[in-house]
Amino acid sequence: MSRITLLFFALLGFSGVQAQVSELGVTGGVTYYIGDLNPTRHYPKDTKLAYGVLYRYNFSDRYAIRLQALNGTLQAYDNRSSDSLQLMRDLHFRARLLEFSALLEVNFRKYRSKDKDSKKWTPFVFAGLAYFRAAPQAELNGEWYDLQPLGTEGQGTTARPGSDVYKVDNICIPFGVGFKWNVGRLDFQVEWGLRRTYTDYLDDVSGTYVDRDQLAFENGPLAATFADPSVLGQLPEYPNEGRARGNSDTRDWYQYTGLSVTYIISRFSDCEEQYNWMRKRR
Repeated sequence: MSRITLLFFALLGFSGVQAQVSELGVTGGVTYYIGDLNPTRHYPKDTKLAYGVLYRYNFSDRYAIRLQALNGTLQAYDNRSSDSLQLMRDLHFRARLLEFSALLEVNFRKYRSKDKDSKKWTPFVFAGLAYFRAAPQAELNGEWYDLQPLGTEGQGTTARPGSDVYKVDNICIPFGVGFKWNVGRLDFQVEWGLRRTYTDYLDDVSGTYVDRDQLAFENGPLAATFADPSVLGQLPEYPNEGRARGNSDTRDWYQYTGLSVTYIISRFSDCEEQYNWMRKRR
């Protein structure tokens, strides 16, 4: 066997020292949203199922990089709140969530290493960066409509000149805590994590109401209907124009709680065994 082949396996073994374990797996759990339609004092509320896939690259017994894709739903309804002001506002939304994240995990204990004090379980913390897409929708007569193109807060009208429609593709900062344990070539992990976003429009709600008739004229009657479905808002003697529709001083958040199962696809011990086998074949 050539020395180049032996060098190749030697490099694999060296890389295995740095990256003890690579894993592929799946994750499943629930998401919920925190924002104008679901203030922090009310959550967790309207939790929805979520699922995804992940790859983890462990470059030491303390640190790992996780790449993860997540699919879920965010939603909230004013009419499910105990707050009288929310009940009067009567807004709601649903958004399909698609997230791609890169996360750094830090284990509290030496996890799954070849050291004598290695552990089969450990708590951990994580943080990173994620891209996500969440386009809010609302329902009318059994049909769901995208809210962003409607400009329900007067975006694109003379009532809000220079106001652009918000983005549905954004970035966020995921962070949280978890617990992982190892059983043979399987790893199990439970986690709780928040996503700090940089948008206040996950729910299509942020600023103030605009004139309902003007909105209907410029953006269409559907925009006016979703902008202010409250009973008072539809009465000429009780206009909501200029009143707060949401809180523009805050940003929306969302959360994921889940269980992950991963399969170990490479280990340093595997590379070491292959290298030793190749040496015997010389």
